[in-house]
Amino acid sequence: MPKKKRTKQERTQLRLQKAKQWVLTYKGSHIVRAYRKRFQVDYSCALRDLEAIGAIPPERLATLKAAEEIRLQKKREDRESKQLPSMWEHNPDCDDTFFYIAGYTSGGAPYGVTWEEMGMTPYENLEEGLDLD
Repeated sequence: MPKKKRTKQERTQLRLQKAKQWVLTYKGSHIVRAYRKRFQVDYSCALRDLEAIGAIPPERLATLKAAEEIRLQKKREDRESKQLPSMWEHNPDCDDTFFYIAGYTSGGAPYGVTWEEMGMTPYENLEEGLDLD
């Protein structure tokens, strides 16, 4: 007869029971790192679990949570900056006068849609990720 798969709540309760015993035997100085490795959970889950079993003092827990939030915010900003290319890479067919340069005359003068015709100032909403395609 196959084993019944445990629910998320059951797995959490079982992990917390094991964690209580594990914390008593832990002798290192990096408890969050060791907990993550031992129980295969992410950083925020490890902090939640260690808080639930009382393994970390509240003031240290607050500093760890704040540091994690700063790390996640920086990671999010880095990911967003990589996803949004600069204005020139995204839309090379524009300049300070033209919103979109459709082409060039035989003399080399550009023609197309100006920023004024679009009712915008140069590069107004483009840096926030406005997709022109």
